[in-house]
Amino acid sequence: MTSQASRRWIARPSIAALALAALFVPAAARADPPGPARLIGVQLVSRIGRAPVADDRPKRALARDGVRLYAVLVARDGAHTAYYSDAGPVVEIGGKRRPARPLAEAPAARLAWFKVEPRVESMSNTESGQFRFEPIDYAETEVERWRGQASVAADVRPTLTTDRWHGIGTMRFKLRAATASGTFATPGAEARRGRGSGGLGDAVQRVSLRRDDSYIGFLGELFGQPYIWASAGTSNAAHQSERLEGADCADFVIYGRRRMGEDRDYTWTGALPQVTRLLAAGRPGKGGVYLDARGRPLPFPQVGDLVLFPRHVGVLVEDRGRPGVLDGADLLLHAYFASPRAQPLGETDYRDAPVELRRWR
Repeated sequence: MTSQASRRWIARPSIAALALAALFVPAAARADPPGPARLIGVQLVSRIGRAPVADDRPKRALARDGVRLYAVLVARDGAHTAYYSDAGPVVEIGGKRRPARPLAEAPAARLAWFKVEPRVESMSNTESGQFRFEPIDYAETEVERWRGQASVAADVRPTLTTDRWHGIGTMRFKLRAATASGTFATPGAEARRGRGSGGLGDAVQRVSLRRDDSYIGFLGELFGQPYIWASAGTSNAAHQSERLEGADCADFVIYGRRRMGEDRDYTWTGALPQVTRLLAAGRPGKGGVYLDARGRPLPFPQVGDLVLFPRHVGVLVEDRGRPGVLDGADLLLHAYFASPRAQPLGETDYRDAPVELRRWR
């Protein structure tokens, strides 16, 4: 005969019995407590001005808008991959949008930022004795003042060559994250594009800053990149100038027109008369003033017109000497065995050469 108290005891197992039973629950049915997130990679994204989402694509921007670079730490959080960044709640990597947590919640890591920049200002694709896409020599230079920063304003000024236009031009960047268990980094100087190129692939974050949307402004995007004798490409779209690896004198002046939306082929100086019209011709005379065949001063045409020398070309950017007259003080923007630069006509190696003043058709 079972009492009421006995029935209650049978219906309600003791705490000890429950604990004992838990030992025999299959392992697959028990949830392990989540462990700490583990860093498995690092990415670098950027944003122009106030763009809503930062991504890993190359950037061309107005200098006044600026570009900001952001670190993205990738970690394994239990069975899931988690992204951490101060770029906002979403980042775009490889064309896919990923939710992002604040970087402060990420596994601890020491961040270091690098400029990936050319070591030289001048090189040749015919250095070997025949044409080939010569590899551009790049170096990774740590920006020490950025160490430990979650995000930085992109600074395109070169550190290994001359800053020709005060923060206008192109620079590539790399990010490294170091932890107690290992070091992770974004692609850098080793990440070659391969066929039809001497430069780096788009996996290396690239930022180009220009002054404005004028012809001269677009030319500024090539500042900081080397002069490449016989720059070339497998197509116009895949040209070294188009990829901001560098340019020779003719490809430099064509790049700016293409950036303005014009359908122009990259070519050499000898073909430029076919796509321009002659305004005047002459050679330097007394006092550095350029004179025509009758001894009359050549008028300074307008900013953006070409000065075509025998086998060289540049773009006029400023009438600095005698007003309205072409002379040796006037500024020429050109690529000539150095990164692009603005230089008085009278200080160039072509100061004694005959000139043709030409305008794009």
